[in-house]
Amino acid sequence: MLDNFAKMAVSKKVAILVVLVLVVAALFWFLKISPARDQLAKLERENKTLKTKLEDVKIREKTYNEDRKRRDDLEIASVKQRMILPSESEMASFLNSLNVVADLAGIELKSVKPLAESPEAYYARIPVMLELSGSYHQIAKFFYQIGKLDRVINVENIILENPVLSESGTMLSAKFMATTFRALSKDPGAKKTSTKK
Repeated sequence: MLDNFAKMAVSKKVAILVVLVLVVAALFWFLKISPARDQLAKLERENKTLKTKLEDVKIREKTYNEDRKRRDDLEIASVKQRMILPSESEMASFLNSLNVVADLAGIELKSVKPLAESPEAYYARIPVMLELSGSYHQIAKFFYQIGKLDRVINVENIILENPVLSESGTMLSAKFMATTFRALSKDPGAKKTSTKK
């Protein structure tokens, strides 16, 4: 076969070599380059899909973080609201707060008389009649400190009487009503129960 090739005319040899080069090039194209291009196109499509998914995940993460922050803020607000307006009367805690404030103000609580709870539309009033003694400034400090407590407390019907001179100044007796509140349950059964008290 090589002898036949050697005897051929140069033009035929060139034509055969050109055909061989074209066949090899075509084989290389179909076996190597074409699959690589298909693979590259497939990878580019996958890359585009993954980028889209990544953007979606970033948007979801941002939304999740915003929702989580909003939930945390609501939880903090709910805790503060329960401190200001608890769902239970928490009379022991309320009276303890009054005692602490009285000690800070340097006054003496003479009488503490809880009265019957009176329900309203969304909350219940919890009144307590108090009697205490101390100087005018101590009593004013007591009322000021009550105003700084987390729980909502109204002070009304203040009567200052029986001024007595002592070494520490003029001592007064004070009678007043301190009213705190509690939230009524949204559950109709619980509301009926609380109105029977």
